[in-house]
Amino acid sequence: MASTLPQIMQAFDRYYDAGKAVFGELSKKIRSKKALELEDQLFFIRVFLLVLDRANFKEKQRVNQSFGPFKELYKQLRKVQHIKMIQEGYDLHFGDNKGLYAEYGKAIAADKKSIYTHVYEIILSIPPQDWENLYNDVFQYAKGLSILTINTAMTQIINEEIEYFSFDAKTKLDPQSIHDIFKGIKKVTCLEKTRLNIGLNTIFTPLVHEQIILLEEEMVAWHKNQLLLQHLGNYLAKKEKVSKKYHAVLTQIQKTHRGLTQKIEDKCRQLFVKMLH
Repeated sequence: MASTLPQIMQAFDRYYDAGKAVFGELSKKIRSKKALELEDQLFFIRVFLLVLDRANFKEKQRVNQSFGPFKELYKQLRKVQHIKMIQEGYDLHFGDNKGLYAEYGKAIAADKKSIYTHVYEIILSIPPQDWENLYNDVFQYAKGLSILTINTAMTQIINEEIEYFSFDAKTKLDPQSIHDIFKGIKKVTCLEKTRLNIGLNTIFTPLVHEQIILLEEEMVAWHKNQLLLQHLGNYLAKKEKVSKKYHAVLTQIQKTHRGLTQKIEDKCRQLFVKMLH
């Protein structure tokens, strides 16, 4: 069984090395593109540890603790992604009229600066040894695990995720449900890619994966709209009096929100039938 270790670690090494390298770059200067890359690498590492946790009956607590030094960083990197989406939504919906809403644009810029500063402080607080400890932990946990054991662990996690994808003609999605589905789909996609990297077949067909990609694209657009709606709503709620110029923009954003929600419901209905049967 030990002979499978290089195969398992090779899949991990790709993301670990990339994450560590980007982390080093961000310790010199925060850039949104690099921050989002690091978020992706840490997301994979979290999922990989989840698989090891499921496969490693004796070391469950320790496997879970290995990500501890990076937990807050991952949480704050998600905020970098969110403020980037809010900025993109602002550019999209306010368009050529942004000059009329310069005050709100400044509020977004202030939030962005605050988030970036906090992320940078967290990065500087994480010593290089934490990366080494993480790698050593993963190496130890992966020792002696067979590909069959890894396969079983991955299959169990994927099955647990899709159990929540129950859907029928009457199902209506609220924001929390869409958010949960998006997280589940992202985890399933990550596990399917990892399966290929260690020589296993994917669970779902290429057609299902094509539909997953289309659903993810719609969900990214929905999240951008949802985050802008929340951020703008919070911004206006702090004002004693809301200028009428915001009413038309809010109405348009809400209309777009309803349309995107309907598209996601339709695509979920089509996709989950194929995934569950």
